[in-house]
Amino acid sequence: MSVSFSNRIWEFLEYDAELVRRISQEFDISELAATILLNRGIIASSEIRSFLNPKLRDTIPDPSLFLGMTEAVERIVHAVLAKENIMIFGDYDVDGITATYLMVHYLKILGIDAKYHIPSRFTDGYGINSEAIQRAKELQIDLFIAVDSGTNSISEIEEANNFGMDVIVLDHHAQTVDALPSALAVVNPNRNDQPEVDGYHTKNLCAAGVVFMALIAIQRHLKSTGFFSKDEPNLMDLADIVAIGTLCDVVDLKGFNRVIVKYCIENGVRSVGLLALMKAFNIVRVGSPEDLSFFVGPAMNAAGRIGNPLIALELLLEPNPEKAHEIANKLKGFNARRKDIEKKMLSEALVMISKSKMDLRNGICVHGEDWHEGVIGIVAGRLKNMYGKPIFVIAFDEDGTGKGSARSVPGLHLGEFFAGALKEGIIIKGGGHALAGGFSISIDKLSAFHTFIDENILQASQNTLAIDYTLRSPANLDAVADEIGILGPFGKGMEKPLLRIPRIIIKKMVPTQTGDHMSLDLRDEFGLKSVRGIIFGISTKAELMKALHRNQDTLVDIVGYVSRNKYGCSILVEDVSPVVNR
Repeated sequence: MSVSFSNRIWEFLEYDAELVRRISQEFDISELAATILLNRGIIASSEIRSFLNPKLRDTIPDPSLFLGMTEAVERIVHAVLAKENIMIFGDYDVDGITATYLMVHYLKILGIDAKYHIPSRFTDGYGINSEAIQRAKELQIDLFIAVDSGTNSISEIEEANNFGMDVIVLDHHAQTVDALPSALAVVNPNRNDQPEVDGYHTKNLCAAGVVFMALIAIQRHLKSTGFFSKDEPNLMDLADIVAIGTLCDVVDLKGFNRVIVKYCIENGVRSVGLLALMKAFNIVRVGSPEDLSFFVGPAMNAAGRIGNPLIALELLLEPNPEKAHEIANKLKGFNARRKDIEKKMLSEALVMISKSKMDLRNGICVHGEDWHEGVIGIVAGRLKNMYGKPIFVIAFDEDGTGKGSARSVPGLHLGEFFAGALKEGIIIKGGGHALAGGFSISIDKLSAFHTFIDENILQASQNTLAIDYTLRSPANLDAVADEIGILGPFGKGMEKPLLRIPRIIIKKMVPTQTGDHMSLDLRDEFGLKSVRGIIFGISTKAELMKALHRNQDTLVDIVGYVSRNKYGCSILVEDVSPVVNR
């Protein structure tokens, strides 16, 4: 182990050398690629074979294996044939918007002009709300379809039933209530009584993935009745929409999720709206998941964080390229404003942490009275990555009520943490998953919340960096990039492989045009071989950047991800350390 310039501990993953050689020979891949597969838990020959040669048809489960799917399909088909009034209720993030679009778009193909509603992050919050039900009543909605929410909306769905509406839920969030709501059907791979569909990783589906499964089932049913006078719609035309929902909801890239993203990268984007947004960021074609998750996705998300989430949905629904271009530029503007707000809040948070020495605590809580609640989740994520500890970021309003967002690390389950804080009356409401959550708190409980953090986060998380492999030299990085490339796409659950490249000289450091990133001229220890390096998000890496400036023209070890694009091979530098003789 080695402590780096950014005070992280490097952990070199161990592997069975004999098993690596066997896999390398059996599948004709490099020992580097075989090592990465083992490090990601892909060991069995059948699993490796499927991973290296994935086929979409082999990763899509029979939709009827989802509880509630048969009832949902029959009711939706009935509504289509009877020309009933349908409303799609979505969510304000990218997954919710893409899931909404998929259902609205497909129903339009079937001849139904469905109504749709996206709640406001600020006035409505997450999930079905009474105002939306009232609005559906006014519109005389017969069938209310909730996507990306609804599993835990007991009272709201009962209210819809009382108004004579049937409700269908297409969701993926964990069931936190004892009994499901009184919907006609709840299709959710994560409802408590839903068994895993063996081998398909269905528990990892995002809402867009669940809706896509429903569309497959609906189309299968309609086809069996002779509904389509000509060829049925090609659902794979929607693969790019499902892919961006999958990437931006940060679900595990396993099974169907991985293959749908891979399909999108290999076959290109077809959506007029997504193409317009790509053009706004000068992306000609999707070369990697980052093109969608780093540029397109955040711009769509910015609509709900800074503006109106309906704008992002309108982008997807717009068939005219010129009008889509106008909407895309609007979203790009929202995203630029979001970045400015985020940068200011992050700077203030770092000052607060430094002055109060909060970085010495096992959990960090920062707050501001003029902070934008639409950005607190992003700031919490940035701080978590910097400090490797649970982070709580609160934006208080003029009345002293705070909206908070939290990000955690393995070892602290935020859902359980907030349940305890609720029980003690410290927060107004709160909940979440293991690693992400949200809460509300009164300003007069802030001191008690800090104490609760200190008492319930008893062990500081070790800020470690897991390294897959050590290269002998940077001489053949092009070949290394090819060897790694056959394992992509990478994302959650299939993280990018990090390689240690020893004995490197940093000859030059130049900020990028925006000032957000740093370009590096990396040389081998003899100063001969030159490779481009890039460090993203330097505003959150102050200690690393100071150390790099001090160590220019000296030998260092670097850890990073090796990739290649149209400009050549480069190293996305994750960390740097003094030379370690290994």
